[in-house]
Amino acid sequence: MALKPRKRPDASEITAAALGRVSTDGGKSVPVPKTRADQALETARSVNPRLPPAEVVPEDKAVNHNMRVRTSTLRALGKAAEEHGMTVKQFIMRAVADKGVAVAPTDLENGKITPWRDR
Repeated sequence: MALKPRKRPDASEITAAALGRVSTDGGKSVPVPKTRADQALETARSVNPRLPPAEVVPEDKAVNHNMRVRTSTLRALGKAAEEHGMTVKQFIMRAVADKGVAVAPTDLENGKITPWRDR
């Protein structure tokens, strides 16, 4: 079985298509009509072209991280955290922050304290 060679498009066509400047329709490049967002951006640039682009800060949402540890380790962490009046999560996050890792302030807060034996 022989493979057929295929025509590879020019990189500029791929770049233009990826940036949404053109759409491909059966091998022909067709200009994409301007969206309302493009028109708003052009209007903003024409009013004051020296304004910097708007910065969107991504949401720093909470995600799960699962670690498997031995029961003895979890008990030791629970006891140490309880002695310091913290949750296990807060105890671990403070230790990580003390090592120089940037930890979000909300992860360092003392949340709901549930003793290890009540879990």
